[in-house]
Amino acid sequence: MKKLLFLFDIDGTLLSPASLSRKLLNEAITEITGFLPDLQYKDVAGCTDPSIVEKALGKAGISPTETSELLSRILDYYSEKTEEVFPVSEKPFVYEDAVVFLDKVVASGSAVGLMTGNINRVAKVKLHRFNLWSTFPFGVFGDDVAEKSIMPRIAQERAWDFYRQAFRLEHMIIVGDTSSDAYAASENGSRSIIVCRKPEHRDEIILAEPGQIVDTLDDEILLSILD
Repeated sequence: MKKLLFLFDIDGTLLSPASLSRKLLNEAITEITGFLPDLQYKDVAGCTDPSIVEKALGKAGISPTETSELLSRILDYYSEKTEEVFPVSEKPFVYEDAVVFLDKVVASGSAVGLMTGNINRVAKVKLHRFNLWSTFPFGVFGDDVAEKSIMPRIAQERAWDFYRQAFRLEHMIIVGDTSSDAYAASENGSRSIIVCRKPEHRDEIILAEPGQIVDTLDDEILLSILD
């Protein structure tokens, strides 16, 4: 029996897409609608891909009905461009501290999964780039549900499908980099480890009351969780 289930975010936690993902989403929205949203970090951090697109289209004055019709086309275009560009771009990089921590989590005998705002197709491309996709036997993605706060309960179901073990919410640890990850944990009675990659957002993360906030995932304080 595995005691804990660690759910890892991708962007900002395991790897940095730099500005590439925002650039490709901007391109996808512009290509399909003619509107340039000029997405910034604050528009995407901690959000799911579909919710980012929906908010951008809302700002453009596009109706909910039209948005629903356009969403799949935009995300398909975005996925295709990601598959084309991400594997060969020099901009993205993996966080070595995250890889070290992930290896320790797996070595400890804990269960692992993904909990990310990326849609499945894009998540696969990003993690394949750094040979991490096969580490995770299951995941919850942005095309499963629009809000991260709902993801832990879906993760419970998918963890059962793979591990044949029922993980209680309090035995799940969300590893992320934004206040959204911390809120998703607290709203479900789960724990969180939030790595603060951008010091200017530290106060915002603290307000979300994460279980642990660290500057890097190789912080020794995290080792006690694995004991």
